[in-house]
Amino acid sequence: MAVSIKRSVDLSSKTYEALQQIAAAQHKPVSELIRKYINDGMNVDRASADIDFIRKQIREELDNMLKPQINRLAKLLMRIGMMTVSFCYFNSKLVHMFAPLDERVSYEELMAECKHNAAAYLNMRDASLDAAFREFDENNL
Repeated sequence: MAVSIKRSVDLSSKTYEALQQIAAAQHKPVSELIRKYINDGMNVDRASADIDFIRKQIREELDNMLKPQINRLAKLLMRIGMMTVSFCYFNSKLVHMFAPLDERVSYEELMAECKHNAAAYLNMRDASLDAAFREFDENNL
């Protein structure tokens, strides 16, 4: 059984009156109410300290679970990028090879124009893209 230790606490008359009213409403002695409030306050402090520990544990678990998936996605994106660039060069070579001789530009000029258009495309907002696609459709129909 826990040993009980008596301590005195100074309370303002306003606080003591409030405690008396609450104790009367709950049909409990004021001392029991004070002990309850002290224990509740200590539990809140303990929980606050535990939250930091729990947060750290959750972060570590998430890192351990997500890091392999993130690495896998990064590798997939690198492969997609490699295939996209390869496809871009392949297509530009085909366009260059089959363009009429009088309209043919150097391969370097063709690639520079393609890179410029790709960069412009990547910088467009959705509304601008919609307008560009409409213009392309109108010009090529």
